[in-house]
Amino acid sequence: MKLNSNISKVKQGALNVLQLPVPVVILFIATLTFLLLPQNLHAASTDKKILIVYQKAHGFSQQLIDRLQKDISKIGYQTEQMLLEPERLNLLKIHKQQLLIAIGSQTTKKLLEANIKTPILSALIPRHITKSLSSAHPEKKNWSSLLIDQPTDRQFHLITAVLGPHKNVGILLGPYTKDLDKALKKASIKTGHNVKIEEIESSDQLSTSLKALNNSTDVLLTLPDPTVYNKGTIRGILLLAYRNKLPIIGFSQAYVKAGAIAAIYSKPEQISEQLTIIIKSFFINKSFQQKKYYPDKYSVALNKNIARSLGIKLTSDKAIITKMKKAEKQ
Repeated sequence: MKLNSNISKVKQGALNVLQLPVPVVILFIATLTFLLLPQNLHAASTDKKILIVYQKAHGFSQQLIDRLQKDISKIGYQTEQMLLEPERLNLLKIHKQQLLIAIGSQTTKKLLEANIKTPILSALIPRHITKSLSSAHPEKKNWSSLLIDQPTDRQFHLITAVLGPHKNVGILLGPYTKDLDKALKKASIKTGHNVKIEEIESSDQLSTSLKALNNSTDVLLTLPDPTVYNKGTIRGILLLAYRNKLPIIGFSQAYVKAGAIAAIYSKPEQISEQLTIIIKSFFINKSFQQKKYYPDKYSVALNKNIARSLGIKLTSDKAIITKMKKAEKQ
């Protein structure tokens, strides 16, 4: 009897609603629908606040910030930017965020030193800097980085795609890259190359080591080590290699413009796309899945004029990338 009574009350309530004016009925239904929606649907974009923090924004970094702002907005998350001022850190603004995107090494360093609890995802940061900062801040568990550096195997795949297999590869390692010795040797065996590695502690040893590599290798693979490759050494290295007909594989577009025959790099849109994927994963899993990420997508820069002068005929960048991706799958 009680059940029948309740049903009658529901029917009577529905009839009462239907007797109301049409605009009122529509408003009632719309309100009811909104209230019945799962909270996570209409709160999804408001509880995921991301702050892009930077110190300098020009050229490549500005392109990345602009693209990242668009890509994050597309997936429905709130995002804003903050210029990191030298004198003070806007902790009030930072504490309102669920995630910080740190653009560059100096921005990352300052945020880590501030000992904030907000998770940090760094971009445009070299591997050796993340290693140094990790040692300095072992307590920072909710920090991850998308590195500038390309994976070791990929560098050797580039050499094969550009120059053919079974090359003798010379590599100069400095204080910031000497820990890659084993990884480089392992990658060279895996990709069918022979490597000769010279380690130096200072740029004073550069000339002797370069001459030793020149006599026994077919190509020089460069890695981002500021002791080996810096503004004071790059010109001399390029000239010595060019005179000895030794092609150089660079680690940036700038190095290719200066005289290297090829380099792998990631464009702002490619970096932004991967950062967006990492961000989505972070909010789903409530943590970063990796301490550091290497670039997934990449492009190839070529200097065909230098290559031609060395007697090397380069194909298109697209053809080279196709060969590299095929090698990576195998």
